Amino acid sequence: MDRLLAIEQTRFLGREFLLWLWFSSEEQNSTLTLNDGTEIELFLDDRIVMEPVHGEGNRHQLSGQDPATSPEAAVALRMNKIPTEVKMKIVRQAQAWAFSLRGDDLQIRSLKIPDVLSDGGDEKVAERIFLMEEVETMLGALWRSFLLERTGEDWSQRLREIQAWIDEKFHATPIS
Repeated sequence: MDRLLAIEQTRFLGREFLLWLWFSSEEQNSTLTLNDGTEIELFLDDRIVMEPVHGEGNRHQLSGQDPATSPEAAVALRMNKIPTEVKMKIVRQAQAWAFSLRGDDLQIRSLKIPDVLSDGGDEKVAERIFLMEEVETMLGALWRSFLLERTGEDWSQRLREIQAWIDEKFHATPIS
């Protein structure tokens, strides 16, 4: 029972991570640097699920071409909703991974890995496993960067920057 309680009490971190990824990718023009110096491109793709930060409320599922820049996304953020699941793409050195990431448990879903170059058998399986491990490694590095920032002294300043980004998205988006 203690384990379930611990999961429930820290569930918000994964959702904050998704919001941080969204903010960081827009702030840095989709180019993020991992802690080992590797540069990746991170894009939110064609699906974002958003729910209220606290309490009950309506769930917003945004889909279509570039929902991260949609008026609905700006309104949802302004209404204190954050992503609970996003479909994203990571590109590193001409290789692309596409997948959905859930904030509640950081579970990767519907992973599409880069094309496998090996021709057959064991080599092909080994390469596919390697490519699956690579996306986990990149997400792990992003998670560590987020946690270092989240537990650092400058987190309150970062929150102000995120709030300013939300306000800017809301005010810059024409709502019809």
